[in-house]
Amino acid sequence: MAQQPTKDGSRSGRRPRLSLDDWTAAGLQLLVTEGRNAVKISRLCDELGVTKGSFYWHFTDIDDLMKAIATRYTSQDNDAARGLTSVEELPVRERLTRMGTMLVDDRAWEAEVAVREWARSDPQVAESVRALDQRIMTVIENAFLELGFDKDEARVRAGTLVYAGIGFVYGRDGLPSPTVEQIQALLTILVRK
Repeated sequence: MAQQPTKDGSRSGRRPRLSLDDWTAAGLQLLVTEGRNAVKISRLCDELGVTKGSFYWHFTDIDDLMKAIATRYTSQDNDAARGLTSVEELPVRERLTRMGTMLVDDRAWEAEVAVREWARSDPQVAESVRALDQRIMTVIENAFLELGFDKDEARVRAGTLVYAGIGFVYGRDGLPSPTVEQIQALLTILVRK
């Protein structure tokens, strides 16, 4: 006997088909909380309450999923989540202040650490992380150019902030995290001619 459709069109007792986004979000969450080795097809299927057929509807294998996770993490869509897209629309000093404040925001650090750690063993993920770092560098460098610094000065100042951010990712557990006020003091020094 066939199951009757529910109001949303799905069969009663069945979950609606998961989207690519559902899978990559679940995979990224598992990567962040438990590391790369925890991301397995059977584990994700159990957590999402679906069969492996649902997985194979979207992906050919676990490597295909991992590529999708890397793409999601470093995509323009995630730029919006990081605040990069909206930051580019702000006046230049406010843009730098906002980006500096992002350096001490705890929300994204766990994902950042997990993806950067993964990038150490996966060349494709490493390339995605490099592309994201370059995008951030470009946004910051353009801000310094708008402030009237020449190309070399803008690059050095942008590099200071980008390398500081990467240093915060890796040194965060062993060193004191800077405060918003300390980041603002650094920005004051960097925007001074």
